[in-house]
Amino acid sequence: MRGVFIQKPLEFRLEVPLDAAIQGEKVPCTVTVTNHGSEPIPLSQISLTLSLGALKKVKAKAEDAFEVLSEGNFDRSTTLAPGSQSTFVHDFALDRNAPISDRSQTPYLLYGNADQAALLGQQPLTVKMHPHYKAIFDTLETVFSFINKGESWKGGYTSVKYKAPDIRKLSLVEEMSVGVRFVDESLEVLYTFKIKKFEAGAQSLNVTKGKAEVAQMWIPSEYLFGGGFIRQEFVDKKIEEALSVVSTGL
Repeated sequence: MRGVFIQKPLEFRLEVPLDAAIQGEKVPCTVTVTNHGSEPIPLSQISLTLSLGALKKVKAKAEDAFEVLSEGNFDRSTTLAPGSQSTFVHDFALDRNAPISDRSQTPYLLYGNADQAALLGQQPLTVKMHPHYKAIFDTLETVFSFINKGESWKGGYTSVKYKAPDIRKLSLVEEMSVGVRFVDESLEVLYTFKIKKFEAGAQSLNVTKGKAEVAQMWIPSEYLFGGGFIRQEFVDKKIEEALSVVSTGL
């Protein structure tokens, strides 16, 4: 992945040897600055930040479009002579609960020689979910036939919203959201169900909407083999336990 940003008379080239990053992974960045001018320029405000961009606000060029997640650490005492260039290197370590790219937001790499986000180059960084999260969500789709309605990230939770399969035992479930995050080495898995409830009136049976929640904590010795591989039978069992709370039993 490469980006070029012109901040006359400076030219910035950003190089990242990744097409996409994964939660918990390192993002190595190299910024090369070239001075095309005739005067020396101090790089006292050289900047590279990992920021979370709200896509609608980015498009509208809003002042609050970006939230800084991490800042690159550079020697800012450099002065770039005319016709010369300098290279800066920094690795961002993504947290395992880092924001992923979704429909409303995505991480960005902002770079340039300024202390304001609006004056920096913008390079979107696609961040995908951690493999352990993906194993859970893939199981819900392939084994339990839930229909993926969209991925999101909020407050440290990577979540997927689902439409329930058209089967009798889940006939009361209208929608399910599953959020996951690491708590130390364990996985916290939260299920939120939108369900139909039947209430008997004096002369009729009324249908109302309700909510059910299930929280699980998976410890590594239970959900992982040696080498970090997922125990598929454990994943299946825990999902079955969560679904039993909203199953009709028919």
